[in-house]
Amino acid sequence: MNHSVRAVTAGGESDSASQLRCLVFPAERPLRPGTVMLRAKSMLERMKIAHRKQQRTAIVIERLAATAGLVTFFIVGYFGVGRSISSAMTFDMATSLDRRIPFVAQSVWIYFWVFTAALIPLFVVKCPRLFRRTVLAYGLVIAISLICFKAYPATSASLRAAGAVLDVSSPSNWAVSVLYSLDPPYNLFPSLHLSLALLAAISAWKAKRLYGVGVGVGVGLVAVAVCTVKQHVLVDVLGGAVLASLAGGLIIGTYRAKRGVTPAYGWRGPELYVGLLVLAYAGIYAAYLCAA
Repeated sequence: MNHSVRAVTAGGESDSASQLRCLVFPAERPLRPGTVMLRAKSMLERMKIAHRKQQRTAIVIERLAATAGLVTFFIVGYFGVGRSISSAMTFDMATSLDRRIPFVAQSVWIYFWVFTAALIPLFVVKCPRLFRRTVLAYGLVIAISLICFKAYPATSASLRAAGAVLDVSSPSNWAVSVLYSLDPPYNLFPSLHLSLALLAAISAWKAKRLYGVGVGVGVGLVAVAVCTVKQHVLVDVLGGAVLASLAGGLIIGTYRAKRGVTPAYGWRGPELYVGLLVLAYAGIYAAYLCAA
């Protein structure tokens, strides 16, 4: 019998069979400690990235839901109260100074700015805590304003430019006529138009002072525009400024960023807002061209 072939012992196998099995099915080499650490570290990094993505998704959903809720609250409440008031129920708080303020149709474009200005915190406030405070301040100011509108319905009907004066072939006059037809001459005191813009400026200021200064300049222009469009009187402007200052100071102003937290977005946020603003004005002008 050939000596190169050995008998299989009980419960074993020949050396040749063992060598063949090792060639076909080589045994796995044990992992080195360094390799184990690298694989564990890589797994942890992937888990952290997935967790951060989940957090960002949750924050985006929360912001969109809060914004949609506020917009719905504003639209339903504002127009619901406005349509429920008749001219016989209203008070005229216009003063002689209000009547001296000239009607400037072109200022309607500044007046329209506030509809996107109220959304500025969505684009500049990064910290979720600061954004939640801003939402709370918005909701409180809207609620208090609606109560005031219903309890003390003031009107600016006596100050509005007559329809015969408005030459709708002009973009500005057309925009004013649309404003007058959509926005009731009630819901005036305090000026919710101004208070929302001022809250946006306070929120932007807490996020980044440079942002707050820029929005603050716009708020000053809005304070003038609401009077030159003849939608508000001076008392309305003062009331809106006081209400927003109190709510903004107590709710937003007390915010303090935690260590390591960045309150504001970078320049990408303001750039996106400018894009939204351009689209909004382009949409209004396109509506004018369609109506012309």
